[in-house]
Amino acid sequence: MKHDNLSSTVSRLPMLLFIAWRNVWRNPIRSILTISALAGGLVMVIFYAAMMDGMVRQMIFQATAISTGHLQVHRQAYIDDQDLYATLPWSYMEKIAQDFPEIALAPRLYAAGLASSANTSNGVMIRAVDPTREAQATKMLDQVRNGELDLGLADASKEGFPRYNLVIGAQLAKNMELLPGSELVLVTQAADGSIGNALFRISAILKPLDPNFDRMGVLMSIEAYQQLMYLQDGFHELVIRLDDVNQLEQVQAGLDQALQQLVSEQPLDELGGTPQARNWRQLVPMIADMLEISKSIVLIVGFIIIGLASMGMLNTMLMAVHERSHEFGILLAIGMKRRWLLLMVLFESFFLALVSALAGALLGLAVVGYFEQHGIDLSGTLPDGYDWGGIIFEPVMQVHLEIIDLFSACALMIIITMLSSLIPSWRTVRLKPAEVMR
Repeated sequence: MKHDNLSSTVSRLPMLLFIAWRNVWRNPIRSILTISALAGGLVMVIFYAAMMDGMVRQMIFQATAISTGHLQVHRQAYIDDQDLYATLPWSYMEKIAQDFPEIALAPRLYAAGLASSANTSNGVMIRAVDPTREAQATKMLDQVRNGELDLGLADASKEGFPRYNLVIGAQLAKNMELLPGSELVLVTQAADGSIGNALFRISAILKPLDPNFDRMGVLMSIEAYQQLMYLQDGFHELVIRLDDVNQLEQVQAGLDQALQQLVSEQPLDELGGTPQARNWRQLVPMIADMLEISKSIVLIVGFIIIGLASMGMLNTMLMAVHERSHEFGILLAIGMKRRWLLLMVLFESFFLALVSALAGALLGLAVVGYFEQHGIDLSGTLPDGYDWGGIIFEPVMQVHLEIIDLFSACALMIIITMLSSLIPSWRTVRLKPAEVMR
């Protein structure tokens, strides 16, 4: 008996689908308005998902390609306290370069100091790099706003003293009223306990990289740093770039193993701690957290937007059921099963949702495609980009849409609208023919 009922229902499905499709267009204006509302909500969800994905991709690029790299190696004391003496020997870098020929390495040294110009003084953070290796590992040296990047030996000063070129952050240059070609004196406590000081020439000003460096950053060559700080023994940080990011965990494990072997062969002092490799997720946890929650944020926002838009679907179907109550009563009176009426109303809702999904997906792809090509240009109001969570973004915001996000948004819209249609569908089941036919 149950098998006969199932077969009867299945045999009537084509007829129910045909009737439901025709019923959708019995009031075309109302259906078009409902489809427009649902499609518009879907476009907003697709575009928001593309914006979030684009922002996360920009954050990763800004962190890994511009300054941080995919991996970094430090000693534990430097990680904990930025200890000036927690350096790694140069032989470590040479050995790692031999063992991992597929990666790009860039050593860095750091210090704090006081910068003085003719008019003012300012505390600074000194970063020393090898220009050749840095260019292979990151794009930091490409971020020049004014001047021409040169970290080599400059001409002698007016007094005849030799001086090196250096590069400074944009906000520091503004605060100290400095331009390319200006002179700058750096004073610091050297590694041997003496007062290190030297005269430098500013060759270029960098674009904003991160808020701290933009406000206090001074970039120089390792050779200039060694003469200023009297620190020849090693480096504080080793930045690593991978050709294949998918090999990140494998390379990190290999680096940890190689560092352990190096420590056993060339022991380090105990005060500096052991060296360790950390990936960009560990170095910039905010971005890693953002990756984890971005999908949830899109899902929540999508649920809210489509939920509000589905109220139009609920109103449409309630009106349709109310207007056709007499018709439904007649169908029930002549023997039509209530489950067929329920299916017919659900099919009407499904067709509305499906057409809305198709229209919204096509329009959403067109909108995202345009902004993927041109970006969202904020340079008129934010010429230097904007700071969000300690990451400086370019003034042109990029968007990127994953195909899975497109299908997820469409599926979310269909599910929510079908759930909202259960209320009017249930009303058809509870209709009493004798009452609605009066």
